[in-house]
Amino acid sequence: MVVKYIAFNWEGQKVEGVLDVRTEEDARRLLERDNLIPYRLEPVTPRRSLLRFLHLFLTPKPKELIDFTRGVAALLTAGIPLRETLRIMHGQSQDIVLKEVLGQVMGIVESGERFSEACSRFPKVFPGYYVSLLRVSEATGELAAAMDQLANSLDKSKAIRDKVRGALVYPAFTMGVAVLVGIVLILYTLPALVGLLSEFGGELPITTRLLISFSELSKGNTTYILAVILGLPAALIVYTRTSGGARVRDRVVLKLPVIGTVTERMNLFGFTATMSSLLDSGIPIMEALQLSQQSVTNIVYRERLERVTEETSQGVRLGVAFSHHWPSPPVLSSGITTGETSGTLVPALRALAEYFEQEATRAAAAATELIQPAIMVLVAGAVGFVAIAVISGVYSTVGAVK
Repeated sequence: MVVKYIAFNWEGQKVEGVLDVRTEEDARRLLERDNLIPYRLEPVTPRRSLLRFLHLFLTPKPKELIDFTRGVAALLTAGIPLRETLRIMHGQSQDIVLKEVLGQVMGIVESGERFSEACSRFPKVFPGYYVSLLRVSEATGELAAAMDQLANSLDKSKAIRDKVRGALVYPAFTMGVAVLVGIVLILYTLPALVGLLSEFGGELPITTRLLISFSELSKGNTTYILAVILGLPAALIVYTRTSGGARVRDRVVLKLPVIGTVTERMNLFGFTATMSSLLDSGIPIMEALQLSQQSVTNIVYRERLERVTEETSQGVRLGVAFSHHWPSPPVLSSGITTGETSGTLVPALRALAEYFEQEATRAAAAATELIQPAIMVLVAGAVGFVAIAVISGVYSTVGAVK
């Protein structure tokens, strides 16, 4: 049952909240355990809103989770109790998914469960490594430090993703505008010129004849062409949601000249940063390897990491397992081997994370410098072909009139 309470602390301050307990007597015991004097207890009917299940389908924005994590770290460091901290962060959250989840987390914590256990019930919002760090920090009493560490790690990952997306936004926008202009020219502008060019006769250039042929073909099949233009991307999206399609997509991405390098560096940064944080918190190496798989977004690399984990569980040293299943780039296995040998695995992983972070940033900048000119050349070529076809057709028609 859910009980809404009003209580007072020993300083006379009023405290309100809800508890998820079996009986009102359990609620009284929980309040007294927290040095609160119960004043009023009211059983309430819990909400049955669809929002309670929203976290099963949607996830909060990365920035919202970062702000929540950093806010909790700051409030705990300032000496504010966890329950009051959660209430404050719930009140200022702007993301509807995170706000609803925090409301449920508050109820679970107020019923007597640990913060980490409450977060573990929402795996799509709080990843496994996030929850594991919370468990360790609760046992050591370093929850504020762990939250600050998580916020920094999440913030770095988001910064790299934003740089990569920023590198692709302008080329994608340019290509979209070019396709739209091409459709307008071929479906609407060119047909008006076809009659004029045909009326005066003359030998039309091959570029003009090709453009006219395509225009006539598309004129009677506009619906089918639009269906293909809209349906093909939708079909690809659906296909990549399957396990086989996602594997094919990730393999193709890794083979792309510039995007493949960016993807590799981002995944290596995510793995090394997460792994170093987990080991630094005292989590055993096998559990840390399994949890780190969640930070690897590319299926090809995740499968490599699974093979590394399996071989390590059989007694093979971590560096050797990486040299077998993840040999490229060699700095990864070499750095891990050196750290294992010298007993400085955590600092070695942290140094690798900084290295791959810088490499991912450089690769994203290189992608921007290379992709944008390539798209401009492609767009200029397509528009230039249409322009040349139309202008040369007009000139040939004028020559025939003379």
